[in-house]
Amino acid sequence: MTIQFLLIILLVFLTVPCAVAEEAQNVKKVEERVSSVGAMIRSGIFPGWGQFYSRSYVRGGVITAGIAGSVAGAVLAQISFKNRYNAYATIASAEFEREREIDEAKILESYEYANQRYKLRMFFLYAGVGIWMYSIIDSYVSANFYNATTQIRSIQQDVQQIENKLGIQIDATPSHLYLGVVKTF
Repeated sequence: MTIQFLLIILLVFLTVPCAVAEEAQNVKKVEERVSSVGAMIRSGIFPGWGQFYSRSYVRGGVITAGIAGSVAGAVLAQISFKNRYNAYATIASAEFEREREIDEAKILESYEYANQRYKLRMFFLYAGVGIWMYSIIDSYVSANFYNATTQIRSIQQDVQQIENKLGIQIDATPSHLYLGVVKTF
């Protein structure tokens, strides 16, 4: 009985490579792979483009929105900073021109308000640079992940085609157990 079982296993292992070789000739491309370096370059040019290229649309949209928000925040903070800095410069020069009583608290308060806007602008600029760097790294990872899932889908389709043409048949009677390999041409 063990020899029969070993012969059946040997038969299975000998027929599977033939079926795989036959099916490999008939395999159609599932999807094309994407270049991970190409995705990085695209994200270096415009943040989120590499994610769109590697078909990671949600990430690409989030990154593009993050960059747009950072740029808008930096521009608005810059405008506010210029206005507050000009107000500070006006107050400071007016106080120093009078040379009588210099209201240091008023000058300091105006300076702090302008400095807060400057810090806010810098925050948005650094956040934008951080999102951009993240976009470059993530586009590389997204492209490799996309290629891996594409390869997995291709392998799953190949296995499905092989399973459709090659099957194992099991039959049982009260006195015997039949195990056979069925190949459909």
